Amino acid sequence: MSNESLQISPVIQSYLKSRGYADYQVSSIAGAGSGRQYFRISEGSKSCVLQVCAEVNDDFRHFVDYSKTFRDFGLPVTQVYAVDETACQVLQEDLGKRNLLDEVSPVSPGVRSGNERILYPTVIDALVKWQDASQAIFSSHTELWIRRFDFAALKWETDYFTENYLMGHCGLTEIPQGVKNFFSLLAVAVDAQPKLLMHRDFQSQNIMVRPNSEIAFVDFQGARRGSAFYDIASLLWDPYVCLPVEMIKDFFEYWRMHNKRVQAYTKEDAWDSFIQASLQRLMQALGAYCFLSKVKGIQKFEQYIEPGRRQLRALFAEFKLIVKATEPDAIEFIENTLK
Repeated sequence: MSNESLQISPVIQSYLKSRGYADYQVSSIAGAGSGRQYFRISEGSKSCVLQVCAEVNDDFRHFVDYSKTFRDFGLPVTQVYAVDETACQVLQEDLGKRNLLDEVSPVSPGVRSGNERILYPTVIDALVKWQDASQAIFSSHTELWIRRFDFAALKWETDYFTENYLMGHCGLTEIPQGVKNFFSLLAVAVDAQPKLLMHRDFQSQNIMVRPNSEIAFVDFQGARRGSAFYDIASLLWDPYVCLPVEMIKDFFEYWRMHNKRVQAYTKEDAWDSFIQASLQRLMQALGAYCFLSKVKGIQKFEQYIEPGRRQLRALFAEFKLIVKATEPDAIEFIENTLK
C-alpha cells in the first residue's frame, strides 16, 4: 500500500482533527513480516503512527486490548489513540524512529558501535519490570493467563524450523527419529520452566529507543504466559544484532541477578534453562527467516539466514557443554547442518 493509495478512515480522521491535525504529512514506515503496514502522520511538532492490517483478527484485537492493560500496569508499551475495526486501522503513539537495532548496529563492517553496554542493561531493566508485573496482570486479565505457551506451541516452533530450515533451506528429505525425539524433549524442558508474562517476539526491532532514551516495546500482541527464560533468550541471541557469546553471558547474568523470579535457581541451573530456551527461540527465528524469504517472498529476511545459522552454531557449542547423554546423534546431526 503506497501513501497515495492509503485511505485513512473517517474514525481516524476525526480523531486527528480533534487533536489539531489539519495539514498533516503521511510517510511510510517499513512494514512487519506479518504484513502489517505502518505510516507516520506528522504536522509541526505533532506526530503519531497509523497501523494498517489486512484483517481484524486475534492479533489485531490483542494488540489493542493489551496496550491498555499493560499501560494500566505502568509497562513501557505503545499507547493506542483510536481504533477503526471496519478499516483495520489503529492510530497509536509515535515512539520515534530509532529501535535497539538502529542504536547498536555496527558503525562499519566488523566494528561494533559500543552502545551495547549502555543500552542492554536498560532494556533488561524494562524486561524485568515487565516480568515482575506477571502475577498482577494474570490476576486481572485471565485471558493472558489462559493463553499459555506450552508444549504444543514449543513443539510447533521446532517443527517450523524442521520444515523451513532443515528441509526447505538445507534440502533434507528425511529427519531422523532421534532428532524429532530431541525436539520433543527440548519442548518438555522449556515447558517445565517457571512461567511469566512473555512478549514472545522480544528482539531488537521491537524495542524502541525514544528520543529521551527511554525504552518502549512494540508488537506485543503475541504476549502470553510462558517460559521466564524465553524473552531474555530472544533478546540476547537475536540474529539481527549477533552479540558475541561473552557479552551474552554478561547480560544474562545481569538479568539473573536482577530478576527475583529466578532467584531460586543456582547460577548453573539458570544458565542451563537459558540455553534450552535459547535453542527454542533461535531455531524458530531461523525457520521464520527462511519461511518469510522463500515462501512469502519478503526478500529482506534472506540476509538474516546466515547470521542466524552462525548464532545457532555458537549456541549449540554452549549447549554441548551442559547436555547429558540424551540423543547425541541428534545433536551431531543438527550441528552438521549448521556447518
